[in-house]
Amino acid sequence: MVREIRVPCWNTKEPTVVDKKVQIIPWTKEQIMEVFKSFDKDGDGRLSKEELKAAFKKFGSRWSSFRAWRALWHADANKDGFISIDDEIGELTSYALKCGNGEGKVEVIRQA
Repeated sequence: MVREIRVPCWNTKEPTVVDKKVQIIPWTKEQIMEVFKSFDKDGDGRLSKEELKAAFKKFGSRWSSFRAWRALWHADANKDGFISIDDEIGELTSYALKCGNGEGKVEVIRQA
């Protein structure tokens, strides 16, 4: 899907807003899982709130801290404060898909 949106442009002397055509590309469930797994920076097999926050920033969330907190509430079955990559990543991915645009899609925007 290609859509026109207004985006800030900081490449000029004066900040301005311009119209750009962008392509909306939905992430697949498998891609979302791989992104979450890639944010396990310390390699302990689980995602902390800070790692979740960074992952939600990658998905373009404006409220990544809130999304990380809600993800823990939603997907942390044993309530240890971490998302286990082996046991809880499926619930985390389901939550991320629900947070998308209301149609079960987390989207990435690329300039067309």
